[in-house]
Amino acid sequence: MAKTITIEPFTRVEGDLRIKVEIKDNIITDARASGIMFRGFEKILRGHYPEDALVFTPRICGICSISHSVAASSALAAVSEEFVPSSRGQIAKSIVHATETVMSHLTQFYIYFIPDLLNRRFENLKGYDSMLERFTPMKGTSVRRILEERKRFLEILGIIVGKWPHTLAIHPGGITKSLNASEIFRVRGVLRQFISVVEELLLGMSTEEYLQISSVKDFESLFLAENGNLSDLGLFFSFAREAGLMQMGKGSDRFISAEAYLQPDGTSFISSGYWDGEVSELEVEKITESIKFSFFNFREESISPFEDLSEPNRDKPDAYSWAKAPRYDGKVVEVGALARQVINGDPLLREFFHICGSTVFTRVFARLHEAVKLLNAMDSWIRYLDTSESYYSKNLLKSSAKGVGITEAARGILSHWIVIEEGLIKNYQVITPTAWNCSPRDEKGTPGALEQALLGTPIKDENNPVEIGIIVRSYDPCLVCTVH
Repeated sequence: MAKTITIEPFTRVEGDLRIKVEIKDNIITDARASGIMFRGFEKILRGHYPEDALVFTPRICGICSISHSVAASSALAAVSEEFVPSSRGQIAKSIVHATETVMSHLTQFYIYFIPDLLNRRFENLKGYDSMLERFTPMKGTSVRRILEERKRFLEILGIIVGKWPHTLAIHPGGITKSLNASEIFRVRGVLRQFISVVEELLLGMSTEEYLQISSVKDFESLFLAENGNLSDLGLFFSFAREAGLMQMGKGSDRFISAEAYLQPDGTSFISSGYWDGEVSELEVEKITESIKFSFFNFREESISPFEDLSEPNRDKPDAYSWAKAPRYDGKVVEVGALARQVINGDPLLREFFHICGSTVFTRVFARLHEAVKLLNAMDSWIRYLDTSESYYSKNLLKSSAKGVGITEAARGILSHWIVIEEGLIKNYQVITPTAWNCSPRDEKGTPGALEQALLGTPIKDENNPVEIGIIVRSYDPCLVCTVH
C-alpha cells in the first residue's frame, strides 16, 4: 500500500511551502511541491510608472531584495534611451549584490540546512557528536559565531546603499549615494574581518590557499576529517560522505545561469549559459512559463513572459501551486550556485559534478565554495572604489518598449520582464530561482526540478522521513519570491 506524507508548513525555508509525496515500498513514487500563498506583485505593477518597479519589486523578498533591485534596474536600463552608467556605481552594485549572496549562502548552510543532519537517523555516524557541538540551532559554537558575525557583515549594505532590505539606492545608472574615503575604508575593514572568520571557522586556511584547490583528490586530502582538518567544511564533507548525501536527491543535470557581478575590467564574474552536457549560449527567447498546474488562467498553457497576462484562479481544476513552471526550450533546468559554477567551468565543482551529478552534496557545497570565491573577488573590487567621480548616471526611459533584466540571486537566475505602453507598465513578469527549482508540473505533465529530485528516493523510516527535508532544503527554496 502506498503511503502519502504531506509536510505543511515546511519549515526552515523562506515562505509557505507544502511538500506532498507518495511512498511505496519505502521509495518515493510521486512528489508535489506547492507554493500555497498568493501575493500578486505582478498584478499590482500594471498601470504604474516604470520607475515604481524599483520600489515595489525589492519588497518581493527580504532575503534577496538587492537581487530584485539589480534585476529591476537592469530591466529599466533595457527600456531606456542610450546612456552610459557610472562605472563606480556599477562596481558598488556588484559589491552589495555579492554581500547579499554570501550572507544568504552561509545563513542557508548554518541555519536552514545543517539541522537536518542532526536528526536521530544519523546518530550512529562518526562525527555526529561534533556536528551537535557546532551546529545545534542557536547553541552550536559555529552557529553562534556566524550569527554574530553576520550582523557585522550587514554593515557593508548600510554603508553603500543606506539600508537592507529594500534599499531604494540602486538604479539603472548606478547608486544614488556617493562614498567618501572613510566609508570605503570601513567597507574594507568589515569585509576583511568577515573573511578572517570564514577562514578560521569554515575553511581552516586562508581563502587564497583554498582557491588553489582544483581537484577532488586535493580537496579530499585537505578536508577529510580523518586527515586532521577540523574546519566546519571538513566536518561537513566527511559527514556528508557517510550520510549518503553524495548520491541523494539526484537532479536533472541541466542548468542555466545569467551574467552577474560586473567587474572593473568590464567582464562579469558570472557568465551566462546553458548546460546540457556542455555549455552553450543562453537564449532568452527560449524561456517560457507553463500554468497548466498553477492557480492561473490564460488563453495558453505555456507563455512568453512578455505576453503573460494570466489571472489568479484559486479554484482551477488540477492546479496545486501558486508557482508557475518556467522552462528553457521546453526543458526542466536547475538553477543556483552549482549551475553557475559548472557553467563557468570551476574545475573543482566540475569534477565533483562529474562524479556525483546534481545531488544534495554538490548543491550545498557549491554555495559554500561560491561564497569563498565571492569574498575573494569583493576584496579586489573594493580597491576600485574612490571619491573622484559620481556613483550615479541619469537614464531616460522610452515611452513604449519592452525589455528584460536578468541577473543571479543567491538561489539562481532571476529575471524581470517589462512591457511599457504610453509611459506606463502594461505588463511586468518576474521569474525567480525557486520558480525554476520548485515548479509544479508543466503542460506536458513533466515534474519540476525538486519534484524530480525527490522521485525514487529511498526512505529508511517512513515515520522519520528526514531524506525529504534534506533534499528540499538542498535547493534552499524561497517561496515568498516564487508566489509573488
